[in-house]
This record gives sequence, C-alpha cells and structure tokens, in this order.
Amino acid sequence: MNKIIAMGADNGYMNKVETTIKSIAAFNDHFKIYVFNDDLPSEWFRVMNRRLAPLNSVVVNVKISDNNLRKYNLPTPHLSYAAYFRFFIPDMITEDKVLYLDSDIIINDDLTNLFEIDLGNSPVAAVRDELQETNFNSGVLLINNSYWRAYSISRQLFNVADQYHEVEFGDQGILNRFFVGQWKELDFKYNFMVGMDTIAERFQKNEWYEKANQYESLISIIHYTDSKPWSSVYNNRLGDRWWFYYGMEWSDIILRKEIIKHGLEVVTEKEKYHTAIFTNACEMEHLEYLIKALPEVHFHILAHTNFASQVVDLQRYLNVSIYPQFNRYNFENILNRIDFYLDINHYNEIMNIIQEVHRLGKPIFSFDNTSKDQTGKSFIFSSLAPETMVEEIITYLNSLHK
Repeated sequence: MNKIIAMGADNGYMNKVETTIKSIAAFNDHFKIYVFNDDLPSEWFRVMNRRLAPLNSVVVNVKISDNNLRKYNLPTPHLSYAAYFRFFIPDMITEDKVLYLDSDIIINDDLTNLFEIDLGNSPVAAVRDELQETNFNSGVLLINNSYWRAYSISRQLFNVADQYHEVEFGDQGILNRFFVGQWKELDFKYNFMVGMDTIAERFQKNEWYEKANQYESLISIIHYTDSKPWSSVYNNRLGDRWWFYYGMEWSDIILRKEIIKHGLEVVTEKEKYHTAIFTNACEMEHLEYLIKALPEVHFHILAHTNFASQVVDLQRYLNVSIYPQFNRYNFENILNRIDFYLDINHYNEIMNIIQEVHRLGKPIFSFDNTSKDQTGKSFIFSSLAPETMVEEIITYLNSLHK
C-alpha cells in the first residue's frame, strides 16, 4: 500500500523537512511525499529521490510560486505562510487519502494503521488540541481527499481565510472554523504535542503530565508544538529524538540499522553522569571551575526565570544544559536522572529541592557559603578549596561502578 503524505515548506525549513522524512523512512517504505513549496531547489528533490529509491519511495516537488499566502495571519514567530500550502492538496494530489504533516514533526512508528483508519463521510481526521479542547490540532491531518475534491474544499478554505485570517489563530483557526462538527477524532498517539509540557505549566493543566507519561512509550507521531528542539533553549520532552534523526546518516536509515531501534541520547561520549542546580540567582559558587573539572558529568541548571547572560554563555561547554522557566516535566525528568546534586547557588532554595534530593537518596555536595541543608546530611566543602569537592565527587562517581 502506498502511503501518501503531504508537507509544506519554505527554503528556511528545508533541513527540518528532511529530518521529518528521515524519521518516516526509518519505519516505512512505499511512501510518496508531496512537498508543497515556492522556493525549494530542484537539486534537493533529486538528492532525496536517489536516497529513497531503495525504499520504493519518492518525494514530489509541488511548486506553487504564484500565490498570495504571505498576506494571511501568522500569529506566532515560528509559523510560516507555508502552513497554508495544505489548502492546495485537493487541487494537486489525485490520491483519495492523504496524511498532512507539519515540518516540526518526527514519525516514531509504522504508519500503516493510521492510513487504514476508515474516514467514512468525515472530511478530515485529527487529534484534539490539548489547549483548545473543542478544536483539533492542524499539524497532523488525515485527509479524505476524494471528499475535498468533490466539494471544492480548496476554494472554500481560501474563501474562509480571506474573510477571517485577521481574527483566527493562523491556518489552524481557519480549518477549525470550516470543519466544525465534521471532523473525526484520532487517538492522542497520532499527534503527541510535546509543547504542552510548557503550556500545561502556564495554564495549570497538570493532568497533561499524567496522560503524557502514560502515552510516551506508545506514541506514533511526535509534534514539537510551542518551542522547537533546534531553538537555543528547549524545555520539553523528546527533543533528543529530533536531533537523533537530524544527525542520522541516510545509509543507517536505508539499511534500518540497529541504532534506529535503540535511539540516541544527545550527550558527548565522555559524559556518563548527571547533576543539577536549581537556582533563582546567577551567582553559583565555582560553577565554571566544576564544569571544566568534571567533563564526565552533565550539568543541568534550572530556574523559574530567564537566565543572565553569564549563565547562558556557559552553554559553550557541551556538558551544560540550561532550563529557563522550567516546567514540571523538567523538574521530574532531571531529578530522576541525577547521580548527585550541587547545592552551590547563593541565596534562597527553590522547590524544596534539598528535601527532594534526600528523598531520592542522592548525595548533596555544597560549599560552606552556599549550603541550605538544615539536616546536616550534605557534604560541605570550603569555598576556598573547590578542588576538594571535585576530588570527593570523583571518588563518589568511581564508587558507583564497584
């Protein structure tokens, strides 16, 4: 069975589209991807088709250069006019069923079951939006294309867009206005919107985390809504999955090597351990010294606010990750990974972190001028001799292998 997929992209998103295609190819063959665009080079399509030939798959260059899409409302900076290319699908694609995918998506499974869903008389199937619960999210759409052609849906969508684009939430608002009461609901796993890790914190939708943790191992399509994994700072789950496919060699994908099954954690080969610092201040005692002295340790720095430039600049060390305005997912995920905690931030403790780390049974290393532990259980060192802390941490990490 051929799997017919449509995407829209502009030149600035070419590497993102390719990353999505890599993930599709890792689990699927016999697929055809129509890439709607007005500025992608023909050479890119030639290269992609040579790569996909062993999978009996193709990428089709759908050029729509004579369009007025830039006039439509783009409510957030990461949205592109290319999102409106999907409105052209019934005019340019002859197959009866089409899966539309945004370019900030990773496929995590064989798509056969999704394509076998019976749409009946529904014009489109989608996953309910986690924030706007009466609407669907438009990043993944299983389209009844024979219906769209029969009822001239393309022309009608553009008519609605012309009328409402100034007041709707981009293309998603237009689609929901047009298909209200007509769409078929898909399972949550077919559009796992990881941006909700951040949004749930903002809108106090704590039930998201229980639902997400339950589904995470079952998802078929990962959608990087809200912030993107290629941003300078990314606070949501599964960002490493995007980077895994971005960096994956095409030869590994085509040959379906074992590395695809096992995945990849985006840390350097030297890093074996994890530590964390929860802080509300940029003053952290001897932090840069510790980062350089402990290259086998990955340092996770979390704050409720944005970071000062001197903390942001620490990302020049590859064993550092920062989490400004961290969310509940970051809090739980990092705590579950750490081998020890560093109580080296000045001023106040946040999130009762000392108590949380003691509950986990992990050691806490601190300096005499930063310790906030009232229990006396922390290992405390002189701020005048940070090398003694490093020596003790190394001794502790070595003991983990005995």
